Amino acid sequence: MPKKKVTADELIWLFHEKLASSNFPKAGIAIIPIGGGNWSALTNATERRHYPDLAKTVARIEKQLRVRYNLKES
Repeated sequence: MPKKKVTADELIWLFHEKLASSNFPKAGIAIIPIGGGNWSALTNATERRHYPDLAKTVARIEKQLRVRYNLKES
């Protein structure tokens, strides 16, 4: 199945939808293009230090979303 192309804003919205039911509903997420439609999600270092499980949660969500979505090239 081909991956759907979405913008960084749409990916951030998808992250926040998934984080809404977790302990980190207001976590800051940035989507960084890494070429070829691939992308990576980043969180604030201060938030990662205060909430060690945040990085694990974001990595889990990123893995789920990477299977379905590519980043639109600008």
